[in-house]
Amino acid sequence: MIRRLSVFLLAIAAMVLGATIVSQAQQTLLTRHTREVVRNGQAPLVGHLPATQSMRLVLTLPHRNQAELQDFLKEVYDPYSASYHKFLTVDEFTARFGPSQEDYDSLIHFAKTNGLTVVKTSRNRMNLDVRGPVSSIEKALHVTMAVYQHPTESRTFFAPDREPSTDTGMQLWAIGGLDTYSRPKPMYTRLDPNTVSAENARSNATIGSGPSASFLGSDMRAALLRRWECVSDSHRRRPVAWLV
Repeated sequence: MIRRLSVFLLAIAAMVLGATIVSQAQQTLLTRHTREVVRNGQAPLVGHLPATQSMRLVLTLPHRNQAELQDFLKEVYDPYSASYHKFLTVDEFTARFGPSQEDYDSLIHFAKTNGLTVVKTSRNRMNLDVRGPVSSIEKALHVTMAVYQHPTESRTFFAPDREPSTDTGMQLWAIGGLDTYSRPKPMYTRLDPNTVSAENARSNATIGSGPSASFLGSDMRAALLRRWECVSDSHRRRPVAWLV
């Protein structure tokens, strides 16, 4: 009886160890990529992307030294800090907080070994633009690129059927370009020339230096400069906008 129990416990331990190894091998990304409408079934599955269709993705690595980065951001925007507005160059920021060159090289190797072509690299080593067929992307990220019916719009969109993961020890922050659920929409409204009148097309500006008292860029700069001159303490002046 004791021997059987020991064998059973050893089997359970082996299963747990195996699950741990698999979970470590397939690293989940630090951000979510599966749409809620896909997870809850509100977007019906209607098909799959062709295996040969080309896709372009942006693979993003996370920052290093997160705690130090948070402290730096607090100090650089604190008017009472000795580091106030002492911004870093791209190279300085990359050296302190960007992904290591080793991790970036590993990401490039991961992309190439999985049949993806590197389109563009980034100076801060955070982003890697790649292109490849759907079949390669599905294999590299352990997903199926499916096509769904949009729940509120008369169109379909493609998206991964699950959270992407990789067979590499490094962890990705995000992957851009995996779905077309959301489309960019302009924020401006085009007026109908047939309904526009002199009254409703008139600007409400009254103190600008441009035509019809409208504001120009020089007005914005003058306002910021006046604000900068007003903000001060007993020791020194502190600009409220670094753009000035």
